[in-house]
Amino acid sequence: MMTHFKLEDRHRAQRDAVREFCESEVAPHVEEYERSGEFPREIVEAVGEAGFHGVPYPEEYGGAGRDYRSFAITVEELARCWKLLAGTVSGASCLVGYPIAEFGDEWQKDEWLRGLATGAIVGALSMTEPEAGSDAAAMETTAERDGDEYVIDGHKVWTTNGAVADLVVVAARTGDTGTHDDISLIGIPNPTERDGFEVVRDIPCMEGEAAVESEIEYDGLRVPADNLIGEEGKGFRYIMEGLDIGRIGTAAQGVGVAQAAFEASRDFADEREQFGEPIRENQGVSFKVADMAMEVESARMLTLHAANERDRGERVTKEAAMAKTKATDVAMDAGVEAVQIHGSRGYSKDYPVERYMRVAKGMQIYEGTNEVNRIVISNSLYE
Repeated sequence: MMTHFKLEDRHRAQRDAVREFCESEVAPHVEEYERSGEFPREIVEAVGEAGFHGVPYPEEYGGAGRDYRSFAITVEELARCWKLLAGTVSGASCLVGYPIAEFGDEWQKDEWLRGLATGAIVGALSMTEPEAGSDAAAMETTAERDGDEYVIDGHKVWTTNGAVADLVVVAARTGDTGTHDDISLIGIPNPTERDGFEVVRDIPCMEGEAAVESEIEYDGLRVPADNLIGEEGKGFRYIMEGLDIGRIGTAAQGVGVAQAAFEASRDFADEREQFGEPIRENQGVSFKVADMAMEVESARMLTLHAANERDRGERVTKEAAMAKTKATDVAMDAGVEAVQIHGSRGYSKDYPVERYMRVAKGMQIYEGTNEVNRIVISNSLYE
């Protein structure tokens, strides 16, 4: 059952602040980065300096000390401007930052979490393997203890930002039971400077040229045993808890992209004339825009509800899965309709709607495909 909640003045102020930042500091540079394929490190650092990276983490570790509704609003506004940037912020806060914040040693929080929260460190979670995606129990990467070190061997794909990361958190087996209970998380600072860490390639993907999706080979890479995050064998649990937060972040990305697609379509339908009148006068167009508006709002409500439940201290596995699935499906539908409304112009790179459609597809796949999320949702209905 959905509990009552509302946005407070501080949430609206957060939305206004992020939107103003995006319009002045991000939007003028998006197409430049998209064309060049350069990772936007300077903008990532600027986001941190503005206080939008570590929104849900304590101020003592460089965060903003705010709630998850503020986090969702921040990610939505970043995605409305540039989804790639929103994904970097969300991933650093959730999949990388959460295990460190909740289970890491004090020095890891002071060094790694602080860096992530301030934007000084670009983080990456190295989990997916060629034969282990949704089925994490099939993971083959190992981390064997050798004295006061771990020796890591394995092959990972789809490590977002892996080639540019200052900190990679790798999921690896530290036992031999062949179950989830073997999986641990280990931090690797400055990975590209270490022997045994090889970026095999940057995987080309629909996200665009600026996206960094790395295939990585670990070959005898050694790190101090102190780099273990939390306890051995608890890594899968940490990842699953982080995914609850990550799916709120992904849902917020979906809402932001869908909002951008809606706004572009609404404005284009009002400006574009055919047969002597704006195309919005045609119900075939105006109904598409109306449907987009309704779907975006429903996705936003599910996302804020999940964030609000987390703020209340509730476990949000079901709510986050619902929000992530709905919002990213809405983003995909909105992107497709935006291209259709723009006609031949939407099919070109002269307008951003083709990018909205492309990036939406990725959000339906990562952090649990929407099919996997529907399994999570359906299972929760019978508990």
